[in-house]
Amino acid sequence: MDFPPGFFDLVAPAHPAPGAADEAALRDLYSDLDIDGRVLDLCGSSPEHFDVPPDELVALAGDPSAPLPFGDAAFDAALCGACTGALTAPDATFAEVARILRPGGRLVCTFTGGFDEPAVRGWAAADDAGRVRIVRAYFARAEAFGPAESDLRTSLTGVGERLWAVWAAKRG
Repeated sequence: MDFPPGFFDLVAPAHPAPGAADEAALRDLYSDLDIDGRVLDLCGSSPEHFDVPPDELVALAGDPSAPLPFGDAAFDAALCGACTGALTAPDATFAEVARILRPGGRLVCTFTGGFDEPAVRGWAAADDAGRVRIVRAYFARAEAFGPAESDLRTSLTGVGERLWAVWAAKRG
């Protein structure tokens, strides 16, 4: 997928997000994917997003588009939630995440239908299916990751917006 000029320009949300993500669906997703060990969160997740918190959850304090201040193969998994739509340099971000992941480690990107923070123009203009295609394209452009998988996650007991997830494992 090629991105047209202006795609990665940040824009303010046209409408406020309709609500928060389905927290139960997020916990179920992380449990189903067995997210554990040392986990980097690019967008500042919390232990409450897990049924069983990972051994170590490190929240990134900085710009996910900048070089990450961690050593090679330092993490078992990485998460990109609320900031997925705001990635202005996804090729660099995905390359840096691949660098800090151990072989087989997953990058999991999640999002809901709305957003409260600025997002890139292309993200803001897309619908849910288009956003899934955008994130899948980010993975496809990052040669360090295997094929991406995606899923709509909505729990039977949770409340909140539908949760979309796209993930892939770092090639060994």
